Amino acid sequence: MMADGVRVLITGNGGSGKTWLGQRLAERLSVPLVRLDDLYWDGAYGGRERDKRVVFDEVATRAAEPSWVIEGVYGWLLPAALPRATEFIFLDLPVDACLDNVRRRGNQGSGDEAAFAALLAWVAEYPNRENSNSRLTHRRLWDGFAGSREILRRRDELDAYLNRRTSDRPAGG
Repeated sequence: MMADGVRVLITGNGGSGKTWLGQRLAERLSVPLVRLDDLYWDGAYGGRERDKRVVFDEVATRAAEPSWVIEGVYGWLLPAALPRATEFIFLDLPVDACLDNVRRRGNQGSGDEAAFAALLAWVAEYPNRENSNSRLTHRRLWDGFAGSREILRRRDELDAYLNRRTSDRPAGG
């Protein structure tokens, strides 16, 4: 049975575990999962970027649904969902852990080694980036969120959160 009114937003660096956590949380809560990568890229991740206004509007439309888990790194898209979110999770894992996760999952995009190397460099610069996909932007959005909030800084905290969050569901929800 779907958990009514559950709207969880998850953000963090590439390789922090957003998709891993989002998939499991959505499955256990029986709510739809919205992956911002799937909306932003035309075709597979790393393909052609779609029009940003169209994508923003699509995120806002999905956020208007009664229940969901939305996950992604795109800080410029998060405000489309934040007003409807009931919970905001910021995955603030160390860069080395994120890089290890990206290396472990391998090249999911075009298969091009240069593109994979660029992805690793992009993940590595997360703490120092000065754009909407940065640690600073994610933290500012998280700090300004008035609802339920979590910062998870280690992989074992993701596991513990998932177990805690899905074991304390009300009966029937």
